[in-house]
Amino acid sequence: MSSPRRYQHAATAGAVLLTAATVGALMHRQYMPAALFAFGVLVLTEAALREHRRIRRARLECDWARHRALGENPPPLDPCCLLARHTHGQAHDVRCTGPHSLATVIAQIEAEHTVPADRRPLSEDHNQ
Repeated sequence: MSSPRRYQHAATAGAVLLTAATVGALMHRQYMPAALFAFGVLVLTEAALREHRRIRRARLECDWARHRALGENPPPLDPCCLLARHTHGQAHDVRCTGPHSLATVIAQIEAEHTVPADRRPLSEDHNQ
């Protein structure tokens, strides 16, 4: 079974190796390869940090869902979902922990469009 942190560890290892390559290139006065290696260090460091944030968010969402399943009412995560953060609150993800979650919105729409039982028309079967 593979570790969920596999990509984070691979990116970190790559950044460390490229850092060593950068230092080696600088010691041999090869500035162009050193600059390219340094750029690679930045890219792989960002990838490792992004993967770390993704794993952390997944754990927070799992803990939040566990508390909800136990009947507790935990506060929404900040941000309520990753889609809301990237769209400045205009759209929300399926796993949104805030009041704008997809399940809450669907329940509100169904409640608005559901006809109460006392106002439903009688069907043809009941008239005979």
